[in-house]
Amino acid sequence: MAYGKDNTQAKGLDGLFHRSGINVIVADDHPVVVLGICKALEDAPDLHLVAAATSITELRLALSQAPCDVLICDYSFENDGQPDGLQLLERIRREFPQLKIILLTAYDDLLIVQYALRAGINGFLSKNSNEFTKLPDVIRRVFGGERYLDPSTSSLIIGQLANGVPLSQSLTPATLTMRETEVARLLTKGMSVTEIAQHTNRSVKTISAQKKGVMTKLGASNDIELANALNRMF
Repeated sequence: MAYGKDNTQAKGLDGLFHRSGINVIVADDHPVVVLGICKALEDAPDLHLVAAATSITELRLALSQAPCDVLICDYSFENDGQPDGLQLLERIRREFPQLKIILLTAYDDLLIVQYALRAGINGFLSKNSNEFTKLPDVIRRVFGGERYLDPSTSSLIIGQLANGVPLSQSLTPATLTMRETEVARLLTKGMSVTEIAQHTNRSVKTISAQKKGVMTKLGASNDIELANALNRMF
């Protein structure tokens, strides 16, 4: 869906974009979140919402057709057939290296924060945060070159460091690799090894090995123990 400055749906993308100000695309599979972000931006004359997407397909189309300075993107797209999470973020970063990305997530997990920052994410905003009212300022700061972490996420990181625990050794098992973390997250969504392989375009053998690695590192000897451990993670 493409939007003009009045946030009404437009017939096409041509002629909608402003040469000055900051062009923004928002992508989230929950329409209520998209509407909330639209509402938060409507009184900011320098921020131009040029497109909104509720699926990965819509997001990729918008990025290919609309000039975008800052992308506000969900971490997890439920029931979407295309890879989401870190795999999606890495792909966007490769295809649009100049794009500033603010990551939305419902997961207050330091391991995800750590990998997202390594993947080049410019901002991190928890859906449990009250910072949505300050979103215009967050966008401006990220566009200006700052890294942004919402206060709740910053507090988690500071708490880890204050206790003498490096972020790479946080209580959310940072011994998991980035790929193992993604497999673990998809397992919590009820996906089978075969489904995860299809979803991530990797082999069943690879996913099985990564699942085994997750079980070993989390000390789980069967699927029930694994499920309990993953529920504590996510």
